[in-house]
Amino acid sequence: MRKLAIFVEGLTEQILVRQLLQAVLGQNRIAIQTVKITGGHNVRMSFTVMRAAHVERQTDYYIMVYDCGGETNVKGYLMAHRDKLVSSGYTMIMGLRDAYPNFQRDEVPKLLKGLNYRLPQRRAATHIYLAVMETEAWFLGEYKHLKKVSPKLSPGYLEKRLGFNPRTENMEDRDHPSADMKAAYQLVGHDYTKKRDRLNAVVRKLDFKHFTHGLADKMPSLGTFVEGLQKFFQEDF
Repeated sequence: MRKLAIFVEGLTEQILVRQLLQAVLGQNRIAIQTVKITGGHNVRMSFTVMRAAHVERQTDYYIMVYDCGGETNVKGYLMAHRDKLVSSGYTMIMGLRDAYPNFQRDEVPKLLKGLNYRLPQRRAATHIYLAVMETEAWFLGEYKHLKKVSPKLSPGYLEKRLGFNPRTENMEDRDHPSADMKAAYQLVGHDYTKKRDRLNAVVRKLDFKHFTHGLADKMPSLGTFVEGLQKFFQEDF
């Protein structure tokens, strides 16, 4: 059984990664455990299992997803826990976080370089990825899911009312995609929030086949993250 650890910024990324992997690989072949990390620095680090993994005979992959509770914690928690993961047989370690709100678009290359500067690679390939500017850019890019919220939410309607078209434009070029998501939902009397139930409902609407193939070709930061997953899962992803 191959093992992968992914350190994510928060609940949005945790839910996206879990549902993405289950959709692409099938729940019987993959076991995913989600863990919330707290503490660190001058406080003892603690780990709380939020969703336990279920390993079966046909399970090929074991994935540990760590919710770091904020973008600034991703690298620190990854580095603090990497040696233990490697000793436990993990062969790849990934991080995923947003650029917004602490970095401007022109700072993204420098941020990426800093996040990956001197990350150890021995025994487990290790890399930190960015969602530019926020993970919600990827949600907007998979614009067809918006029609499942309301038939009114077509790309043309969004362009007319909000000034952007997710079919013809790259949503990674939007500076505050979560605000765009909220505005789009509010056009039809819904709301987009970071609450678990709402995020689960949004992510369940995504077309993951398009998400990992067509959309990954259009959106560079998503494409880079998907490529990282493909390196681990090889021909299965």
